[in-house]
Amino acid sequence: MKKDDPFRTLAEIEAKEIDWLWKPLIPYEKTTILEGDPELGKSYLCMHIAAIVTRGAKLPDGSRVSKGNVLYISSEDDAADTIRPRMEQMGADLKRVRVLDDFIVFDDKGQRRLRDELEDHTPDLVVIDTLYSFLSDKVDLGKPTSIRAALHQLDKLFKEYGPAVIAIRHWTKGGKGKAIYRGVGSIDVIGVARTALAVAKHPENENLRILAQVKNNIGAKPRSYVYEIVAQPQGLPVIEWRGTTHYSADDLERQGQDDQSEEARAVEFLREVLAKGPLPSAEVFIRAADVEISRPTLNRAKREAGVRSEKKGKTWFWKLAET
Repeated sequence: MKKDDPFRTLAEIEAKEIDWLWKPLIPYEKTTILEGDPELGKSYLCMHIAAIVTRGAKLPDGSRVSKGNVLYISSEDDAADTIRPRMEQMGADLKRVRVLDDFIVFDDKGQRRLRDELEDHTPDLVVIDTLYSFLSDKVDLGKPTSIRAALHQLDKLFKEYGPAVIAIRHWTKGGKGKAIYRGVGSIDVIGVARTALAVAKHPENENLRILAQVKNNIGAKPRSYVYEIVAQPQGLPVIEWRGTTHYSADDLERQGQDDQSEEARAVEFLREVLAKGPLPSAEVFIRAADVEISRPTLNRAKREAGVRSEKKGKTWFWKLAET
């Protein structure tokens, strides 16, 4: 075989089983994409999983991970005032967590620095928050060949050193029918990843979050996990797991579309019911309930509809801005 020949026969390749950090969600030696709408706590979830790894603690399914090291690469959270306090509250072994104390781009120079870190400190888990923040500006996020080439180089590096990798990506605003198409940028990001996960609000309880699998091309998809970010009497909130649910990633993606259509219906309702003049807010809520529009949906639609609140005596009124 020629030295620069990129092809091999299967007979030359040694078969191996997949090694899992959390089966079948997060494999070692491969990149897992974690995505969802902004402000849902994706980073918080990653820190929680990282803390479990540093302690060698149990995962939500009851399995225990081997105690290991974590490399947390973040462009969104400050290590001193955010990452350390959160990880400390979660009980992480801080001596096992290394963070990026500067900013790098995963170009040739950045990948050399990343390789040195993997070589010297052998993390078992790498978190990249967010993925696009560290890609070179030469990478065209909408061009399949460009994004695949960039991610392939990173994948080769992680495969060589063996950590599990979680890379965070945001969802776009508009629904696309299936969760696999919802991420910002090219579908090829999901194409390169072996597994992909999504975080979304629980359809029946807005205080709960669901972790669902979007893609798994190395195993069967499990039931989705439910968790809650719970405030503590002292210190920062922590994550508590609440079992599993039948809601799939596609169910949760469609929920986003349903929320948008419900809000549009609420906007239309407000403009119609207030067209003749102000009404007491209590009466607006009663009329909305009669047509099955919830109070949270009504409050979200209020600004879009151009509704203002005005107090007269002890009563709050809602009115259209132009009336």
